[in-house]
Amino acid sequence: MSESNPNMRSIVAQGWTTMFIVFLAMSTLELTKSAVAGDFSNFIKDPGTEGLKFLIVIMVIYILMPMLVRSIAAHWFRWAVVGITVLFTLLWIAHQVHHLVEGDKLFDILQAIDFFHHVLGAWVTVAAVKWARQRYI
Repeated sequence: MSESNPNMRSIVAQGWTTMFIVFLAMSTLELTKSAVAGDFSNFIKDPGTEGLKFLIVIMVIYILMPMLVRSIAAHWFRWAVVGITVLFTLLWIAHQVHHLVEGDKLFDILQAIDFFHHVLGAWVTVAAVKWARQRYI
């Protein structure tokens, strides 16, 4: 990904779309895992009632970000995208680490998609920085 690549903006928009799809996949797989086990009690604590409200805000940001990236080219906005992307990436990594430290989510195959989400966040962050550094868009 070259800094002079005129497609950085598209890569960032597509990256946010892909992160949203992976987020939805993670949520669906957790629900499916609970349905198969016949035990949804883990959702009382995480996300819980307040967490559901937070997830709605997260989903709205995921939905809006690709459209905003494609619509707004201002230099300040490009750096805001970098900050928001870093924030989201660190938020999900911290969430995963919290589960591991608490011992309430042991390593299993579903962690593979969580890990992919973290890697994708880092990749989109790099692309967002390159887009923000571009002189011309």
